[in-house]
Amino acid sequence: MTTHLAFGDAPRREQVYLVLAGVAAVAAPLALTGPWGADRLVSAHPPDWFTCAVLVALSALNVEIGRVLVGGLARGQQPHKALSAWAFACAMVLPAAWLLVVVPLTYAHTRWRGLRAPLWKWVGSAAFLVLAGTAASLVPRLVLGGLPNWMQGDGRGGLGTLLVAAAVFLVVESALFAGSAWLNHAEDEQWLRSQLTSPGYHLNEAGVVLTGGLMAAIWTAGAWFVLLLGPLYALMQRAVLLEPLRENAAMAAELVETNRQLEAVSEFKSDLMGMLAHEVGNPLAAVTGYAEVAVDSLEEGDPDGALPAVRVVQRNADQIGGVLHDIVALVEANPGGLTARPEPTLLGPHLQAAAAAQPAGAQPEVHCADDLVALIQPGHLDQVLANLLGNATKYAGGATRLVATPDGERRVVVAVQDDGPGIPDDFRDQVFRRRTRHPDTADTVSGRGLGLHISRALALANGGDLRLSSEPGGSCFELVLQAGPPPA
Repeated sequence: MTTHLAFGDAPRREQVYLVLAGVAAVAAPLALTGPWGADRLVSAHPPDWFTCAVLVALSALNVEIGRVLVGGLARGQQPHKALSAWAFACAMVLPAAWLLVVVPLTYAHTRWRGLRAPLWKWVGSAAFLVLAGTAASLVPRLVLGGLPNWMQGDGRGGLGTLLVAAAVFLVVESALFAGSAWLNHAEDEQWLRSQLTSPGYHLNEAGVVLTGGLMAAIWTAGAWFVLLLGPLYALMQRAVLLEPLRENAAMAAELVETNRQLEAVSEFKSDLMGMLAHEVGNPLAAVTGYAEVAVDSLEEGDPDGALPAVRVVQRNADQIGGVLHDIVALVEANPGGLTARPEPTLLGPHLQAAAAAQPAGAQPEVHCADDLVALIQPGHLDQVLANLLGNATKYAGGATRLVATPDGERRVVVAVQDDGPGIPDDFRDQVFRRRTRHPDTADTVSGRGLGLHISRALALANGGDLRLSSEPGGSCFELVLQAGPPPA
């Protein structure tokens, strides 16, 4: 990963190199402007200040187009790639001293619009472009004796001179940047070093510089034709960048969606393992405990005492089978949610069986009319009751009351009440969230934070809900179900 150091942290050789480059970048254009200041083969029309303003405006337009096409990302490299084009165009149509105006202004605008790099590197980069432009400006003056009309005649001589000047610009620019890259710390110049050794980078830079040369040629032939260059350049940028960026955006969106799906699958897998541990663990503990009770009774010659324990074992074994069936159906049909097949279910027998499955001394009182019916898948009702009663045993020493009552004509409420410490007020709105446990009990009470989440999901799948009711002491969880038709 590339790191950016302060100027004072750069090697002394790099510091000296950049200082010398900066001094030369100021002195060389000023020194060359004097002797050749008036040596033009064409009249200075429009005036130099106007040409300078047009170059800066085109640079700003390029930066803004680049920002729009890359979505305004400040980290994009595209907006600054054409700065060398305007430096080269300036060298081809203006006295060299104007490089000290055009290059700093174009760099300042690009930096202002969000492309960030250490300031000392920006100053060094600008000095390199000024020196490259100054070297390129010598070509037409030495070969042709001044700044020509590049389009004069058939343009052959102008084109050749322009290509030679572009080659000089590119060689000097690359040499200056290479000197800085190899004098500085390697870890601070990884990106620049990789670019300078890439043929693609040099081809792109040649295209950028020749774009500036084309602008210079059009400007000398007829300045107002440059007004066409702005729209054409914008269209070229759009053609070159927009479609690839759209493709990249589409690929990025697909990648985001794929990652989202993978995260959902991973989360589902985690929940599935937790559900197996929780939903199978509770009835399996009851099976183990009551199997021991049955064995002890049989060893004592008391088959009548063993029978109730065996029935509890059978009931919980059936519950485990139902849980496993639901999990298989969940995986095969809909990994994103639980499904249910609600049916009219007499609540009394299920409430009595759930209470009887609790440890001795922690079995709640059951209050339920014999004919009270609700719409719920029977196995789901057993799972919810087992979870709620199991939680009451872990956190409150056991439930005290298990009450089912009609709530109007369309609903039935099954309440599981205990006399424990209750749910803290700051945790009540989180109690049904997946994998959420209160910090006061997370380290002292075993659990995965899935029981209430799964129970509510089962209630919702059956067209009901599970809610935490306000109680002055203890906790009260209410399973709200749709009322079923009375038994025949």
